[in-house]
Amino acid sequence: MCGTVEEGRYSPWMVADLTTAERALLTGVRQWFRAGTAGAMASMRIGLNVAGVPNTALLPLFALLGTFAVAGARRPEIRCPACSRISIDEAALLDSLAAVQGGDAEVAIQLFDRWLPPVALLMATDAMAELGGVLDGARIFLPRRRAARLVTSANSPTMGDMAMAAE
Repeated sequence: MCGTVEEGRYSPWMVADLTTAERALLTGVRQWFRAGTAGAMASMRIGLNVAGVPNTALLPLFALLGTFAVAGARRPEIRCPACSRISIDEAALLDSLAAVQGGDAEVAIQLFDRWLPPVALLMATDAMAELGGVLDGARIFLPRRRAARLVTSANSPTMGDMAMAAE
């Protein structure tokens, strides 16, 4: 079991519910938050390659993740790489990238605004657009899971409420 089990709020999705590309991206994000760029690069490259994600996705992905290292950034809840559950923040990150791919960058801006200061937010938005372009070029299209609806205020929804929000 990972050290993050039973912490935080979960989305209604499990890792097994994700597409191959989503799983590779999520695992890469989880590895980066645990080990940083240098510690996660080799395993992220392998995982993304296995999923058919081109190596050119690494630079914008690292740029996106690097925005969370700036002063004033609030860290999203990221589970450990082995966790089978997906946190609400992880679902929101994946949905943000899917929204950018679908031409709705405003969704990503609204979600990332709660984590990042303004300059980092601009950098993250640019990195997501570049990453979305790389994925588009590889014909990898992430599905919208509408995780944005799961991000709530202090009143945490029940699992039934979250399942109803899932499409």
